[in-house]
Amino acid sequence: MPGTKGDRGWILAVLTAVLFPAIVLHSTCIAVMGPGTWGSGVQEVAPELREPTATAEEYGREIAQYAAKVDSNDSMIEPAAGVEMLGRIKWVHRSEGRIVYLTDDVTSEARRQRLYIAESGRLRQLALPRDHVVVRPQWAGERVIYERWNPWAVPAPGKLRRYVASWADPSLRPEAALYASTTAQGGWRLVMPGHSLAVSPNGRYAAFLRSGALLAGYYSVHVWRLDAEDAPPILSLREHDGKGTGSFTVRWSEDSKALLIHGRTDGYSRRGSRDGGGPDGIPVNLLYLTADRTVYDLNLGS
Repeated sequence: MPGTKGDRGWILAVLTAVLFPAIVLHSTCIAVMGPGTWGSGVQEVAPELREPTATAEEYGREIAQYAAKVDSNDSMIEPAAGVEMLGRIKWVHRSEGRIVYLTDDVTSEARRQRLYIAESGRLRQLALPRDHVVVRPQWAGERVIYERWNPWAVPAPGKLRRYVASWADPSLRPEAALYASTTAQGGWRLVMPGHSLAVSPNGRYAAFLRSGALLAGYYSVHVWRLDAEDAPPILSLREHDGKGTGSFTVRWSEDSKALLIHGRTDGYSRRGSRDGGGPDGIPVNLLYLTADRTVYDLNLGS
């Protein structure tokens, strides 16, 4: 039996009173705060920590020495002799005699980034998308991978437009995403969300983080075998004392068989208290071995 005008009026009143305010509230939250973990891929994974083996403890000592050597080398960002590039060098990554340079042109009115690679005695430029803010380009086997930084901290109208457009274009969703080169001239494709990329020395693995909009204080740590399509998380943790990714470091061993996560955290769960860590947080000294895919807590060792 067809509904009466009174029935239709009642339904319209409910929709007006409940649905419309909910839509307005949701849109306002998106406009003001951003969409949180929209498209970031961040996951909550409680770590299964084991007591370290002698091999794990030895890797922990080796990585500390290797990291100091790598930091010393990477702090030297001057180009090789005879290399001429436009802009000021902002980032350098070296791998097996090959070098990636990221430069920033600060003389022009509009910001211009350029990406150069040097290999076999030749220097060439890879074209970058004009709308990408490129971060941390690195060699990963025969490809170059970089992070695209696309923050949600933009004026509300632009944020809403991007949010709507991101339903059709998933690349607009995460604040940080990984892109890989597809051609020798610099074609690029979206690989997956992620930031704080660290490619292993042998170019076969990469570690990276995922987090919500504006980093959001909670991170899942992922290890990616570069010939695979996905990168499973090995654990998740919260930042300590509002320091973001400065709360901890992620380092590869020289032979690329171990990953060290070192620093402090306010806990491994997404929500709740400091998990007993107190004002100084919880010390983190974890080692992941790629062979057995196991996380060892070096703080439990001798």
